[in-house]
Amino acid sequence: MRQSPVVLLMAASFAAMTALLAIGAVVSGSPVAFFVAVPLGVTAYFMYYHGSGKLLERLHRREERRQAADQRRRQQRATGQRGGFGAGPRQRRGPRTRGEREARFGSQGRVGFGAHDRYDSRDRAPSTSDGPTRAEARTVLGVDPTADQSSIKQAYRERVKDTHPDRGGDEDEFKRVTAAYERLRAK
Repeated sequence: MRQSPVVLLMAASFAAMTALLAIGAVVSGSPVAFFVAVPLGVTAYFMYYHGSGKLLERLHRREERRQAADQRRRQQRATGQRGGFGAGPRQRRGPRTRGEREARFGSQGRVGFGAHDRYDSRDRAPSTSDGPTRAEARTVLGVDPTADQSSIKQAYRERVKDTHPDRGGDEDEFKRVTAAYERLRAK
């Protein structure tokens, strides 16, 4: 801790002036002297805080905490640990870079060039050329052929409430309902 005797002497003189002005304000009843004493007192406090070395010590502690936090962050990045509140590292679902794809699928690395056996065609959403016909879709949703888009949407929402896997429904039935809705929604 570095102390500065000159700054401490100046702080003591400002404190003495503050005390004299405060006593003078009380004795005379003049608020002007009190308003002059307040800034002098604040100045005396900050000069003492600086002159005693406490300000420098506080700044050093703050910088050490910041450096320690930066080091922890660098360590977490290096080890793959991310997330706060105990979340742990996030899981990725597949290759994201070309190098990762080539390492996983071979030198071609793209879908369509020899990697067909690795993907199941049922994993993708049905397009308008796949899936049920319009008549089958109306049967699945339970709407008549003259149903408009709002009634189709309402029927879909009702069926999803019963078939959604998160609500205890069957996943295959949910996919059928969704495919039927996609078919009827597309014109």
